[in-house]
Amino acid sequence: MFENKKDNQTDRLPFGLRDILPLETGERNSIKEIIRKEFKLWGYREVNTPVMEYTKNISIGVGKNWKDKLINFFDVDGSPVSLRSDMTIPIARLTGMRIKKRQLPVRFCYFADSYRQSGAQKGARRVYNQSGLELIGSSKDILADIEILVVLVSVLNKLKLNDYKIGLGNVEFIEGLCDWLRLDTNDREYVKKKIIAKDLVTLENFLSKKNEQKAEIFMKLIQPESSIEKVAGLISGIEEQKVIKSYNYLKDIYDILGKFNYREYLVTDFSIIRDFDYYTGLLFEVYCSSVSGIIGSGGRYDGLIKRFGMDIPATGFALDIDLTHKAVGKIDGKENLKILLKSEVTKSIAGIARLIEIAQKLRKSDIMVELCFEDKINIENFAGEKKCDLLVEVKPDFKNAVVKDLSKNT
Repeated sequence: MFENKKDNQTDRLPFGLRDILPLETGERNSIKEIIRKEFKLWGYREVNTPVMEYTKNISIGVGKNWKDKLINFFDVDGSPVSLRSDMTIPIARLTGMRIKKRQLPVRFCYFADSYRQSGAQKGARRVYNQSGLELIGSSKDILADIEILVVLVSVLNKLKLNDYKIGLGNVEFIEGLCDWLRLDTNDREYVKKKIIAKDLVTLENFLSKKNEQKAEIFMKLIQPESSIEKVAGLISGIEEQKVIKSYNYLKDIYDILGKFNYREYLVTDFSIIRDFDYYTGLLFEVYCSSVSGIIGSGGRYDGLIKRFGMDIPATGFALDIDLTHKAVGKIDGKENLKILLKSEVTKSIAGIARLIEIAQKLRKSDIMVELCFEDKINIENFAGEKKCDLLVEVKPDFKNAVVKDLSKNT
């Protein structure tokens, strides 16, 4: 039985993994280059962390559900280790270990894979390619949150992603509503679990048994709403300070982003709750009508870095490159001219050297050149498969060449 299973592994990958071929890789790299350029313009500097961390460290701030998603094993000395499941915790650990308070605030960005255990169902992923940033140690919470939101909108607009919305929520708002409903610890966990699962029917039935009138308002408040003023009307009879304070915080964000004409991208969405326990205030997610799933998310995590020795605030976001690529599609970026260079002279050592010399001269002008050493092929079809703009066939005397423009078929 095991032998047969082993034989079948030669033509497939473990579940949740996939290969990425050159065309898609190129498109994804173009997306990341646009993001990288924008991050750099705002002063974010790229960092890299090890793919593997001690399980004790990577588990800090991870919710109960997330601990089951860690990919765990043992190091050579027997220590439990895990593949990173996101980049925020490793960067928090890096900050606590390597950064001095005099260097704050720091602006970090990253382009990296994260790894999560998943079921074997079709479409499940275990590798998440992400680009993101972290603004760490700023004493002005709202200004830091405004900055990362403006960077996020700038990136999405430069990617020409026009059909997106950013849902804004707040951890404290939901906590305040739970205080208002007088829920105990177990009830709060149950409510959050149902919100995460989007099981709103069960949630409404549960809350109605506590207080039917308050349950109705609660359910309206966790629906996405583009009008922040409508939210104000719904909470007008709620006196819980957490609710009032977190609403005012979001209202300020709406007002400031409105100065940049960014308000059209915003919706309030208090159903945004994470499995990660480290979030402390603002939460947000990026939705796109052309893609099923959340293409980006972020928020404030003021208590996380304290667990690594430095009590400082932080905020940030990450974009899922797989889903961003699906949403953006092909990037209309101008690539360098690409030539397929071929000649009969490849049958001699001197001829090969001369052909490489020609190719090197072209490459100095930022022209991509791919050499063709094959004989028994349809050269034009081959050049088309390679996405070449020009087919250049050099004559043996190196004085003449036949140039075919594949884009115009001439």
